[in-house]
Amino acid sequence: MAERVRAWGLVCLGARVVLGGLFIFAGVLKLMNPLHFKQAIMAFKMGMPDHLTVLATFTFPWTEIIAGALLVLGWWARPAAGVIAAMLFAFITAMASVMLRGIDTHCSCFGKLEFPCGSSVGWCQIVRNSVLLVLVGIVLGRGAGSLALQREPRD
Repeated sequence: MAERVRAWGLVCLGARVVLGGLFIFAGVLKLMNPLHFKQAIMAFKMGMPDHLTVLATFTFPWTEIIAGALLVLGWWARPAAGVIAAMLFAFITAMASVMLRGIDTHCSCFGKLEFPCGSSVGWCQIVRNSVLLVLVGIVLGRGAGSLALQREPRD
């Protein structure tokens, strides 16, 4: 039983570090070139007023960085994973909307470094974000796992 608990702790640690690291990375890249990110948001043609586009240009990256850092540290891991889940659902919805409307645009999720997908919005980004949702589900379901700054009661 102890080995199983330890194994889940390592799985949760891995999920936290991968998710947190990716979201910190994505947020920093967006902040390094906010004009590019704003243009990417506008290219999705979601009908947002300009002031909300500007707000999103700066709040999304900082939300990604803060939630990512909390995950890496294992501090408020479940709430941070919940925030990332909400963002991933929003991103998937926006991408699906763009695809259904036939708009050819770029994701800019990771700035100009789109991996493993190309830059054009397509099924690859939706699958990638869905895989990230699986990692979020691990943290939401099992907690922070090993090496977390905040210890959680065992289920």
